[in-house]
Amino acid sequence: MTHLRRFGSSVVLVATAGAAWACGSADPAPASAPSCDGVELIVAASDYSSSVVCGAPGCELGELTTGADLGRDPQLASSNGRTFLLNRFDDLVFELDPRCGTPIARYSVHEQGGSNPHDLAVAPDGSLFVALYSVPHIVVMKGGKPDGPPIDLSGYDDQDRNPQAEAIRIVPVAGVAKAFVALQRLDDDDRLRSKRPSRMLRIDVATRVVEAEIELAGRNPFNTMAESGGAFFLAEPGNFDSDADALAGIERFESATSTTRLLVAERDLGGSVSEVAVTDGCGAAIVAGPKQDVNPTSLVTFDPTTGKVLSTAQAAVLGPTPGYDLQGLAWRGTSLFVGDRRSEGSGFRVHVFDRDPGTCILHEIPARAIDLPQRPVALRPAN
Repeated sequence: MTHLRRFGSSVVLVATAGAAWACGSADPAPASAPSCDGVELIVAASDYSSSVVCGAPGCELGELTTGADLGRDPQLASSNGRTFLLNRFDDLVFELDPRCGTPIARYSVHEQGGSNPHDLAVAPDGSLFVALYSVPHIVVMKGGKPDGPPIDLSGYDDQDRNPQAEAIRIVPVAGVAKAFVALQRLDDDDRLRSKRPSRMLRIDVATRVVEAEIELAGRNPFNTMAESGGAFFLAEPGNFDSDADALAGIERFESATSTTRLLVAERDLGGSVSEVAVTDGCGAAIVAGPKQDVNPTSLVTFDPTTGKVLSTAQAAVLGPTPGYDLQGLAWRGTSLFVGDRRSEGSGFRVHVFDRDPGTCILHEIPARAIDLPQRPVALRPAN
């Protein structure tokens, strides 16, 4: 399995939230302001029929926090102090209150045939650079509308002209804003398997011109990039039916120099890496085992500077689970939050771990666990 998507058959919580929005509107939706007291985490959860987005603990479901309109295939993105939910199935972007998780604006990035937005980054002028997966474009949004023609990526895949843009970050390089875009470059004729080198593009934000193409050390950058200490950390599973791909693991890309290396090999972690979260001196990753259509998951740790493996799937911090259950990973201060799609009776669990000072030793704090009304997909720290 190359690009994991789980489609379940659960009861839809609310039929739709679409009535609250005007298509393409950048105006705040009418809603009473919820309390943000105690909110630590912005959560996207879904049964792949409808979705929930909320602040946790204390997710309060309502017309604007749950429903089909929020997406059958959601993702979260945070950039430049702003937070967004991407409805990949319906080509929608919701801006969220970064303190509470409440949607405050809604934009369409639809193109003919479907766009499938996978990530976005906010430029210094507030414009949104949205990476589209199903078409070879970075669309730039300003004031809720496209701002000029999209950035064309078709020349970076000589097989089918769509290099599958998976993740994007905007950071300053020598004081100048640059967008970095990770391209998977999968084989469309063979179940989207990773067979060719993946790429990173560096785009000048002001001119919107691609100025460098860098071959990545690993294959199949998956999910969003983690950012810490001037570096991007990429989860690179290669192909999910193997846990010993030579060109898979965790990659560290230096934004200042556009140099890169495979920091940790997947064979040393004991599974294909699906998500990475990094804080100073401590990296955490979710890895999946190679059994097709099962892919048991584990939480592992590593040193983000040296690449030393600190725990593996064989001696995991959490797991292995029976299937692809761990999903959603985020640091907030010294706390690590890990989503779990297995039912706990009272809901679906977000595990909370605290870190020993100055180390990457994690201890689960059961009393701080968060129960969600739907299965977690993505987590981001609340501002």
